[in-house]
Amino acid sequence: MDVMLLDREAVTPKVCGVVRAYPSIWRGTVIDIGCRTRDLEKALALEGHKARYIGVDVDPQAEVVADLGKRLPFEDKSVDVITALDVLEHTDDIHHAFSELCRVARGHIVITLPNCYEVRIRVRHLRGKPISGKYGLPIQRPNDRHRWFFSLDEARTFVGEVSHKNGWKVADERALVGSRVELIRSAVHRWPNLLSPTYLALLRPVGG
Repeated sequence: MDVMLLDREAVTPKVCGVVRAYPSIWRGTVIDIGCRTRDLEKALALEGHKARYIGVDVDPQAEVVADLGKRLPFEDKSVDVITALDVLEHTDDIHHAFSELCRVARGHIVITLPNCYEVRIRVRHLRGKPISGKYGLPIQRPNDRHRWFFSLDEARTFVGEVSHKNGWKVADERALVGSRVELIRSAVHRWPNLLSPTYLALLRPVGG
C-alpha cells in the first residue's frame, strides 16, 4: 500500500490530497456524499477540474438532501464518480451504505475511513482523554457520531471484501499522513496501522 503525504498548506489538506491522488477521474458528474461544507467542490475548482458537482447530505441546506442509510435518490449506475470521504463510519448500517455507493456509481468510487488505532488516539486513550468528539457518552443527544471503531487493517479488509461482493474492486489504496517530512514515509509503509490516521481507496467496477 502506498503512503501519501498531505500538503498542510492546502486549504483542506485531506480533500485536496484525495483530488490530487487521482487527477484523471474527475470527469462527468461527481456526487459528494456527506458533503458538509462542500470542501470537495472547492478542491476540484482549485485543481482546475470541470466536473459537474452535486453535494448530498442529511443537512436541509444541502443541494440534494438524502440519507446514505436509506436508498439514494439516483438511478443505478447513473454517476461517473461518487465520493464518501469520512462518511461510512457515521452510518448505522455500513454494509447497506456501501452497497448504495456501488449501486449508483458507474465509473469510480472514492472512500476515506479513519484509523482508530493510530498512535495519537492510542496515547489519548491511555491518558484517559477523550479520543474524539464523535465517541464517548455526551450529556446532550448529539446530532452526529461515529458508529464504528476499527483499525486501518480492518478498513482495508472491509473495503476489499465488500467491494468484491458488490461487483467492484480496489484499484488503488493509500495510507494518508499529514506530515511534510519525507522520512516519515518509510515508517508509515512499515506500520500504517500505527502511524496513518486515514485510509484512502479508489474503487472500479470488476471488468472496468
